[in-house]
Amino acid sequence: MSVKQHYIEFRNALSKNDVKGATEAFEKAYNEAFVIYQNKLSNNEKFDLKNEEELFALVTLFDNMIGFYKEGMFEDGIALAESLVDLVDSPKLKEMFKGFSLGMESAIPLEEFMKKYVDLSKVDPEFPQFLCNFKEEIKELIL
Repeated sequence: MSVKQHYIEFRNALSKNDVKGATEAFEKAYNEAFVIYQNKLSNNEKFDLKNEEELFALVTLFDNMIGFYKEGMFEDGIALAESLVDLVDSPKLKEMFKGFSLGMESAIPLEEFMKKYVDLSKVDPEFPQFLCNFKEEIKELIL
């Protein structure tokens, strides 16, 4: 199976409140995504965002980063976010990973960060899988 298929299974299980199935599917997606991530790091390559497998690997890694953030595992989340900044060519996704990294660096709880800094009213047409629209307030964290 592919990262995409496992990720879709994960989302479907979540929608059915099947925690065990969601956990198992996410672990499979993450394990496959992590192999792609390691290969990108080792070969000094960027994720190909037009390739569905690589895009879903990045989506899975983003979800994992959000999991670190939610659990207060800021160092792990920051390390993942910062490495992903270097593994994408999209300025929008670079900004998104950096924005979440800034939130973790400031130790702002995820729920508060989402309410204050992420514009949840917008879905990005290019990357609807990601939360890449920030409010103006995000500039507070840069200073």
